Amino acid sequence: MTKTSSVVAAAEFQGRVIMIGSGGIGRAVLPLLKRHLPVRPGRLTVLSADARGREAARAERARFIHRRLEPGGFRGVLDPLVAENDLVINLSVGVSSLDLIRFCAERGSLYVDTSLEPWEGELDDPGLDPRQRTNFLMREQALELGRELGPDAPTAVIDHGANPGLVSHFVKRALLHLNRAREAGGGNPNGREGWARLARDLGVSVIQISERDTQAADVPRRSDEFVNTWSVEAFVDELLQPAELSLGTAEQRLPDHARRHGRGGGALYLTRPGGGTFARSWTPAGSVFQGMLVSHDEVFSIADHLSLRRDGGYAYRPTVMYVYRPCDQALLSALELEGRGWNPQPGRRRLDREIVSGMDELGVLLAGRAGEAYWYGSQLSIEEARRHVPSANATCVQVAAGALAAAVWAVAHPRRGLVEPDDMDFRECLAVAEPYLGTMRGAYTEWTPLLDCGGLFRKELDPDNHRKLKKAQARRRATVPS
Repeated sequence: MTKTSSVVAAAEFQGRVIMIGSGGIGRAVLPLLKRHLPVRPGRLTVLSADARGREAARAERARFIHRRLEPGGFRGVLDPLVAENDLVINLSVGVSSLDLIRFCAERGSLYVDTSLEPWEGELDDPGLDPRQRTNFLMREQALELGRELGPDAPTAVIDHGANPGLVSHFVKRALLHLNRAREAGGGNPNGREGWARLARDLGVSVIQISERDTQAADVPRRSDEFVNTWSVEAFVDELLQPAELSLGTAEQRLPDHARRHGRGGGALYLTRPGGGTFARSWTPAGSVFQGMLVSHDEVFSIADHLSLRRDGGYAYRPTVMYVYRPCDQALLSALELEGRGWNPQPGRRRLDREIVSGMDELGVLLAGRAGEAYWYGSQLSIEEARRHVPSANATCVQVAAGALAAAVWAVAHPRRGLVEPDDMDFRECLAVAEPYLGTMRGAYTEWTPLLDCGGLFRKELDPDNHRKLKKAQARRRATVPS
């Protein structure tokens, strides 16, 4: 299905909007914001540690403040800027999400971010245990803060970019597509248990957040330079963190180097960095690829949302992981980073105007039945992304679409406390985001990592299971329309 041209807009927003951060995502959000969230003149402020966002703010007639937020003084900076019923959109790196959420709750203001962040340098101590540097622990702290603030606190939407964020909504739409194709019934689930039962009944045992970025630039990467299509700082942090995933009930053993976050829990971390841990996945345009097992909060929120519990354990839970193949220049940068002993390169550059071709293909791959998996997601080309935001790239526009959807949802639901993407109405959020996501596509694949080994390891497969897989792969599958 291609994008819709309609614009979903909230009623005129009476409060002020304070956007923290003006990197690639912030500059992509600014020109889209007023289409969906009409803000009175003079009530939009951009606060950034990077002076390069000044021009973008001026183009949108926003007030620009060049100031870095720090643990000891952030309240003094924000006090005159944030009041009751205002909206804070946090798109920064190195500013504590938890401290900002608590501050906004105290002020009675709304809050939105695209990822949970610690203060800059907080996780850099080499003496920290690998578990202390995981996304799982930060998410647990956020959920605990949400419980402390209560369900009727001012809305704070966490982790709502493209991924984490929109991919949680892609999962629900993909489940409905599978259900309709198989005529299984129960196509309108209510609440967590309803969605979990649907996933179980459809035989979904594995969900991969599957992303392949093929954007290419005409300016080559230099040695000792890290190049990326989105925040270099944030991506380097992810590469250095331990790889993390959620292990489902269909798995027979733990992966190598795996540790559980808690006894009997499905959340795992590996004693090795995500930038040095690889897995294979599939997208419709890119076909089979090898990507990095990067730590992201959606691997926990999606698995938790689709879990069925019994007797203190899990009766059903899918395995969820994020497999990311960045653009070629970013992948080379990551390999060089590993070769440098994980010491970051001195040079850093985000690709924008120098990109000449390619797209970011981001979706979810649902698998479980022999020889059959279903992918659903966004295929956004650089040309389509620039039609919406001329100075941005496809990756930044996808994330901006998620942040935009979260902001509109928060304004429409101002007293929901702390929420994750999985707690929100996926139809509402996608109605806002879809016009900026290019082609929304659903496709079946017969690919399975068990049979894509070039014949080298096929002898290890059970012969009977091998015949079943080959028979299933012989069936032709058609793309399911949205």
